[in-house]
Amino acid sequence: MTAEQGASSSLRIATGDLPPARRLPALRDLFDRSIGMDIAAEDDQPVDLQINAVPGLRRAVMLRPFTARAARPSPRLSDGDDTVCLMIKSGGQMALCQGRHETVPDVGDGMLLVYRHPSQLFFQQATYLSLRVPLQALAMLVDVEAAAGRRITGETAALVLLRHYVASLPDRLADPTLSGLVATHVYDLMALAIGATGEGREIARGRGVRAARLETIKADLARDASQSIDEIARRQGVTPRYVQILFEELGTTFGEFVTARRLDVARSMLRSPRYAEWSIAGIAFESGFRDLSHFNRRFRRRFGVTPSEFRRHGGPGAIPGITLQSD
Repeated sequence: MTAEQGASSSLRIATGDLPPARRLPALRDLFDRSIGMDIAAEDDQPVDLQINAVPGLRRAVMLRPFTARAARPSPRLSDGDDTVCLMIKSGGQMALCQGRHETVPDVGDGMLLVYRHPSQLFFQQATYLSLRVPLQALAMLVDVEAAAGRRITGETAALVLLRHYVASLPDRLADPTLSGLVATHVYDLMALAIGATGEGREIARGRGVRAARLETIKADLARDASQSIDEIARRQGVTPRYVQILFEELGTTFGEFVTARRLDVARSMLRSPRYAEWSIAGIAFESGFRDLSHFNRRFRRRFGVTPSEFRRHGGPGAIPGITLQSD
């Protein structure tokens, strides 16, 4: 078994390098110590699990299809574990039995496991993402115990935002100045996905939803910086003014953020041999600029050289007295 752990509380567990006879004992030890469940699985099944954690939040991704039965029977409840685990299926087959609920999710669906109650889990060539948090972190926002064992459909707006938000979670969890805020945003989105009402819903909407929507918009622009604010707003189901407010809270504007992304695209194109035969104007237009003079001015202001100089000399570092400004 390989396990790599660093300052970011990141742990990768892969049993594929163990002899087949040692894989099941290693898997049982993992589920007993880290997951708090009993497990029955094939003796020689390799497992590949990535875990990222900070106080109050643990993200785990089962990277390799996994077949097993896991249970948290009544005698195990004496360990006092009082966490909640939202499991989001990404492949294969999964099922959860808890209380009166028997849940069989589709791909993209979530299901809620409450550790203070007995439960059974079934995996058949399954892959999944799980988010585990203290029950008390959600209790002020939503009645978690009433939702134990419940399925949350993949189309639920808050669950869609949550999936996007946690995609880049390891990088943000590694920053100690952000980890507490990130955990709070995850609590908010989980509560809304479960079904927060009244005051809890208003609190969660004001924190987690705004942060998650901003991250989703930034990811959209990273893929295609040519999108207008109207297109982005339409995709997100909000108004253009709401999008602008999100960027103002970030200390910038939508226009400035988009310009910076377009300049990054243009810089990458100017460096790439693939675009060596393209004109400066062609690269400017492909990057989303509609005015060549405006592109040249913004490029020089951002990087300290003109696009032609950048291409000719291989970047600012190759020009005496010119250094690349921080992004």
